[in-house]
Amino acid sequence: MKFVENSSQAAAYLRQAVPMMVKYNIPPNPLNYALWYTYVSNRLPDLNSELDEALVTYGTCPMMISEQLFRDHMLRDELESAKDMQANLISLMNDLHHQADATARRTSSYSEVLQDSLDALNESDNERLPLESIIQNLALNTAAISAETRQFQLRIDEARAEIDALRAELVQSRHDARIDPLTSLFNRRVFDAEIEQLLGTADRPRLTLIMLDVDHFKAFNDLYGHLMGDKVLQYVGKLLKEQLQDPALPVRFGGEEFAVLIPNAGLEQCLDTAELLREKIQAIRIKLKKSGEVISSITASFGVAEYRDGDSIDDFIGRADQALYDAKEGGRNRVEAAG
Repeated sequence: MKFVENSSQAAAYLRQAVPMMVKYNIPPNPLNYALWYTYVSNRLPDLNSELDEALVTYGTCPMMISEQLFRDHMLRDELESAKDMQANLISLMNDLHHQADATARRTSSYSEVLQDSLDALNESDNERLPLESIIQNLALNTAAISAETRQFQLRIDEARAEIDALRAELVQSRHDARIDPLTSLFNRRVFDAEIEQLLGTADRPRLTLIMLDVDHFKAFNDLYGHLMGDKVLQYVGKLLKEQLQDPALPVRFGGEEFAVLIPNAGLEQCLDTAELLREKIQAIRIKLKKSGEVISSITASFGVAEYRDGDSIDDFIGRADQALYDAKEGGRNRVEAAG
């Protein structure tokens, strides 16, 4: 789905969406923000009807239903956009095909005129067709075929520009489908595809997963507001991109949780990496413009797991997630290794 509102309209929708999410006890995660933003914009009436029905039934919108609504309406909208792009391309190719056919027919007709003129010139009796008439006929047909050819060339040039625009739109669409818009990190979709590919090969590499979660994020949002919370997530995303090198893959896993897949690296090495990231996040300072207050309470907890033979993908992620849970239970702002 493309959001085309200007910043003023987008801010107005957000101001409507957030109180409603609070009223119905909706978890403040990116999926729900997108869902409720779309709801207050009234862009998808079917989505609004189904969401209203859930609110009447449950008094809230359970996460399972939120995810289903997102898939059914907002992702489907992306698929429709792709279908529209395909339809535009088919229409363009059909147009070019018809134009080429018309030009080919005109060229064939011109060829016949040339042959007739040549035959007439070769006639021993030139009185059959006066030379002036032959020249005039050639001139008229040459002008016509030249105009036809120029028209076809113009259409080809237009088609080239349209194809370039479609190509750019496709590239942007693919980019948007892989990138988390808030942090500019890759999103969960990319993570799922990458981990499946890495673990699905016979010669799979050594693989370690770091899971990290910003500590007390809900309380931070309640105290400083969601916009400041978003800024913290942006800082963390920027820090991950700056501190990690290929082939490490940092992603926004969901909400305030991030994940880093690190191929060809063992547990001890990745524990050191996690500790470095923990220290860098702890050093983040954000100054509030209005009050001048400097926020220095940002920390994160980490869980680190190395893939073990026999692990399913869920097992692997689950062990890293359990280590993250242990880090939080152990006091937060710490790194724990999976057992």
